[in-house]
Amino acid sequence: MPMPTQEATKISNIMTKKLETVGSSSTAHEVAIKMRDKQVSSILVMDDRYGIPLGIVTERDLARKVCVTDKNSTQLLASQVMSFPLITVNANSSSLDAADLMLKNKVRHLLVVSKDSNQSMDKNEALEDKDLIKPVGIVTATDFIKFSVTSDTDSDKDTNEDKKTEKILEYYRNDANPLD
Repeated sequence: MPMPTQEATKISNIMTKKLETVGSSSTAHEVAIKMRDKQVSSILVMDDRYGIPLGIVTERDLARKVCVTDKNSTQLLASQVMSFPLITVNANSSSLDAADLMLKNKVRHLLVVSKDSNQSMDKNEALEDKDLIKPVGIVTATDFIKFSVTSDTDSDKDTNEDKKTEKILEYYRNDANPLD
């Protein structure tokens, strides 16, 4: 009798649902204050005009693009310090797919999105009648760690998923290359 296969965990079960956003015209200073106040390590930058996600500002971005360059954080815009292009994963994707995306793109933060086909833009705008992405969360290596610590450790657990999670954790433990 064949062994039942266990479906891989969806990334929506691992992601952090606490997703903070700022407009693209916000300053790096405003971003840093919001990150501190909301106790998050990254903030999604949204286009001021269209309300679509443009990029992400991480603590590392602030350190490398503002602090060490001695630039004035009140004069730099979020859009100038954000990491882009924005790497996204569908909320229904497996944690394996998300881990692969993070490793292949060498990013520490992955935006989790869902498709929203009910929205449409004005006739003058380019994305008329197309599916738009809706940000629903963010996933980081820390989310994988939290999940692996709190998840069920039954022997039935998918070993491929365990190996992939361990691979991403090992990658970040031995991080010699700068990311984000």
